[in-house]
Amino acid sequence: MGSTERELNQEHQVLRQTLGERHARVVRLDQDDVAFDAEYGQLVAEARRLIDFERQLPARLAEPKRERSEQFVRWSWRAEAGVAAVLIAAVFILGNTAWWLVLLVPHLLATLGGCTIKVTAARHAVQTKVAAGLHVLCLLVTLVTLGVLSAWFIIAILVGWLVIGVASDSTEAPKGRTL
Repeated sequence: MGSTERELNQEHQVLRQTLGERHARVVRLDQDDVAFDAEYGQLVAEARRLIDFERQLPARLAEPKRERSEQFVRWSWRAEAGVAAVLIAAVFILGNTAWWLVLLVPHLLATLGGCTIKVTAARHAVQTKVAAGLHVLCLLVTLVTLGVLSAWFIIAILVGWLVIGVASDSTEAPKGRTL
């Protein structure tokens, strides 16, 4: 169990214990007792705190994983934007035809746009997979641009852009539906 899980577990135990103590006090009191209403109000408040805590618990447990995913996703998009910029420079340095810019400039713009993707708790796992797929796509772009693979692989690059573009859409998926 990680430190975050341990801290959350301890906090949960304290809330449960406090609620149990409040309940024990209310049970001992007579309903006609003057202190009963105050104790009962505190019991209800403790129960609400526990319910709110338990409602937030899944998101709080997932937060460390989401943060790691966010770093991976952000650095993936940044690295691929850097690779695209280097490939654009390589086109001029190696004296390749400027037609490669038709492929590389949109790739650069798309990867720069991807740097702003918001990594959400609900979609961080999908966004991590998309970032990993981006590395494969960038490798393919590099190999085609440098002439290692046939220019016919541009079709695969276009399909890859489409898949990554759709999968990296930063809108939230409706509840109950996943990608």
